[in-house]
Amino acid sequence: LSDPHERRRGKSIFGLVLGTLNKAKVEDRERNASEAAKKRQLIDQRLQAKLRKETDASRRSEDAKKDKTAANRKEEELQLRDSIHKLHRARLPLLANFLLTSDAVPTDEADAPTAPSRDALAGPPRTQPAPLYYLLAVLTPAQDIFLARRKAEVHDAAEKEWAEFAAERAAGVEEIREIRERVREEQDRKKAERESREEAGVEAKGMEVDEPVVEVVKVMKEETKQASKVEPVVVVEKVEAKEESKPEEKDDAMQADDDDAVEY
Repeated sequence: LSDPHERRRGKSIFGLVLGTLNKAKVEDRERNASEAAKKRQLIDQRLQAKLRKETDASRRSEDAKKDKTAANRKEEELQLRDSIHKLHRARLPLLANFLLTSDAVPTDEADAPTAPSRDALAGPPRTQPAPLYYLLAVLTPAQDIFLARRKAEVHDAAEKEWAEFAAERAAGVEEIREIRERVREEQDRKKAERESREEAGVEAKGMEVDEPVVEVVKVMKEETKQASKVEPVVVVEKVEAKEESKPEEKDDAMQADDDDAVEY
């Protein structure tokens, strides 16, 4: 009587152990899934941070290229304007020593304008035929006064124009210097990053981006491997349970034969 009871008790204990193992495996699988999710989230954050870093670096690089182009263009513009103003400053006062065929020289001092001309640097008018510069061997008093007044007006206007441009040129040179300083800082930053990557043993820039991707693949492989390990264990345990139940059935049959033998 005790043997069947012990066998039933053993089966009950085995069932409890099997259930506990299955429950532990399920909990372990859930825990691994939770850890994998956390790891995947961490890797995703690293990917996002890397993407933002590369986007910012690309934007700064593009801004540096635009700044460099803008600085070169502004420098060329300043050089062109500098040449033009230097030519005005040197040439126009010389031309003011000559009369023009289009000049209206006043014959009386009362007719001479008292205010300076507003277009002293305008040059000769564009008419057909074009006006010609000339200078008489002997000037009349009116012509002499006219030329003296015009030379003074042209000289003052040329010096004023040059002073205004000099201030504008100084501001432009300072702006170009600031732009090129930003470009130089960006170049130094890129050089420092390249040197740091070389020191760390990174051969290519894209390798740092691929590392999180490789980790994601590893996590997926681990999840697949863990999921494939769970079911075979349960099957083995069930098979073991069946194998263990077979000797018990044989024991029951042998016990029945023994009982029959005793009865005979």
